[in-house]
Amino acid sequence: MFNSPMTPNNADMDQTDSRPDLCHKCGKCCKSATTFHPYRKLQEMAEAGEEEAIAFLSVFKPFASIEEARKAVPEQVEQVLKVVAERNDMSVEDVTFYYCPYVTEDGICSIYERRPRCCRDAPYNGWAAMPPGCGYEGWQFRQREAHKSTIRKLKEVQFQMENLSDDGIHVPSRKMTLEQLRASVSEAMEPWLKFGSSQW
Repeated sequence: MFNSPMTPNNADMDQTDSRPDLCHKCGKCCKSATTFHPYRKLQEMAEAGEEEAIAFLSVFKPFASIEEARKAVPEQVEQVLKVVAERNDMSVEDVTFYYCPYVTEDGICSIYERRPRCCRDAPYNGWAAMPPGCGYEGWQFRQREAHKSTIRKLKEVQFQMENLSDDGIHVPSRKMTLEQLRASVSEAMEPWLKFGSSQW
């Protein structure tokens, strides 16, 4: 997914199919899109046949610099840079901002019916860095809380099973070991570690 540098590699918990249309049609996210990958990496992905990278680069054009992007949509650029500065798996030097040449002056998509999937799916999840005041802020909050709730429930089950195990090895009433259970919970948490799932 390319609408945000925040997007995890695994989106199994994503709920975009039931996402309401809350867009204010301001066009800010289209005028300052970012990706999780540096521009060169995105080009390599496209050259290797990665369909989503190809679709993104066929529409979005890179700004020459962060300063150029800042002139177009300053509040969105600052929001993204703040988020990136707080992460340990990205650096500001890796961030490229892109603009869509198909967004009209009044923020409307002029290719709406044939827009690429990255646009159709935006915002991809609760951690997408959207412009301040975006209509999806409430939806994103609910998405984040739903993910946190799911992880917390898994941790609670693990804790209960560890306490109920007679031998400290097997899970009561299950054909699995505690080690297998812990691995399963860790696997569910892994896509969200960069967002703090180990502390949820």
